[in-house]
Amino acid sequence: MAFQRAGCVVEAVCPPHHPVLSTRALETHYRYRALAPLRSLRSAILSSRPDLIVPSDDLAMLHLHRLYNLCVEAGGDDAKFVRKAIRTSLGEPAGYSVTGSQNRLMAVAREENIQTPQTQALRSIEEMERWLSQHEFPAVLKADGTSGGEGVRIVQTMREALRAYRTLHAPLHTAVVAKRACLDGDWNSVLPWLWQRQRRVSIQSFVTGPDANIAVSCWEGEVLSSISARVLKTWIPKGPATLIRLIENEEMLQAATKIVRRLKFSGLCGFDFMMDEVSGAPLLIEMNARATQTCALPLGPGKDLIASLCSTMTNQRPYGPPVETGGDTIALFPLAWQGNTSSELFQSAYHDIPWEEPKLVRLGLKQARSSSPREKWSRMRATLRSQ
Repeated sequence: MAFQRAGCVVEAVCPPHHPVLSTRALETHYRYRALAPLRSLRSAILSSRPDLIVPSDDLAMLHLHRLYNLCVEAGGDDAKFVRKAIRTSLGEPAGYSVTGSQNRLMAVAREENIQTPQTQALRSIEEMERWLSQHEFPAVLKADGTSGGEGVRIVQTMREALRAYRTLHAPLHTAVVAKRACLDGDWNSVLPWLWQRQRRVSIQSFVTGPDANIAVSCWEGEVLSSISARVLKTWIPKGPATLIRLIENEEMLQAATKIVRRLKFSGLCGFDFMMDEVSGAPLLIEMNARATQTCALPLGPGKDLIASLCSTMTNQRPYGPPVETGGDTIALFPLAWQGNTSSELFQSAYHDIPWEEPKLVRLGLKQARSSSPREKWSRMRATLRSQ
């Protein structure tokens, strides 16, 4: 929707029944097949001939990286076009291995003198035990290629660490894969399960303090615009933010600028930080090489990521006026509606609801309703009527 407002023709690759299909912003769509993901993406790119490809989740980002490598090995004009489209959209391929690996990202950050928690990639339980014997609990274990808090475990004891490592390192359990495929319609876990692909796990020192993040638009290693925020509420621990407060933080911006320049990154991405409760310094903990939650917020000059990206690509002026938030607190739809909707913080926030897309709003509210008690749903409807 933000790209349409910027004057773009928007097309999507997605599974059937995806919420994006309910929007009027979509010109056309292409079928994504989880059992043949690279073939699906290649076919869509060749049919669409896009100027820009924007991955909206980590799996799409990883698929694009793999598709690029596959097309390097292949010959012909089609493979050449796909390589060029991915490289234009995501930046230099030499950086793909960094954006897909927690440990490599932390190594690059340290080389750029960016503050990070102590981090190590783990190849075995023995390595984890040695690391923990030299560091204090709690610690954080993370699995590469996961998002939304699903691949993060905070451990307080060696017993918890052992259990978390085995869970994160192992392929997904058959029952989990079956539930996702048959009940949720999500077949993305089937191929890794069939291949029994183990996940790479890293361990990181725990930082006490609030979460913060910065979303940036970039072009050929240059940051064009950014939105920084402190996280007030999350959907689940270490999961997606539901309530944020806009902030200005030069250290976060400088860290993002250094990484983007080092990787020669293009497109949209986000960086997650922990604000040390003692020093107040932001410590980089993760990079999301894709569009993140706040990327679509049109907050004006220097803070409208989509407009700045499109204007740089087309050499035209940014499109549209900024949104009036009426304050610095934003409730991110729809996840914020699955929390405490009667809180003063929620009630006073600007609600990032796409009112121009009623079908999408109804889907979001249906999702909130399915996981909330009846009283919460009644309060949500009352709030909607008052908007």
